Amino acid sequence: MPEKPQGRYRTSGERGQPNTALVEIGRIGIDIPEQEYRDKGYEPDFDTLPWKAEYCAIAQKDDPQKS
Repeated sequence: MPEKPQGRYRTSGERGQPNTALVEIGRIGIDIPEQEYRDKGYEPDFDTLPWKAEYCAIAQKDDPQKS
């Protein structure tokens, strides 16, 4: 059974570009625009995704070998 796509974090758009979200499907991660994320109903809700810097800080804290 294929793994369900899962949002990991969001990134603020720059220079007029839309915000994006990193979606992981198994071991593959893709960046998609905010509207596509919302339209496809990915979880968790876009507004509850952490921002990339926050996500990376948490991941680094959880893995001391990356410090």
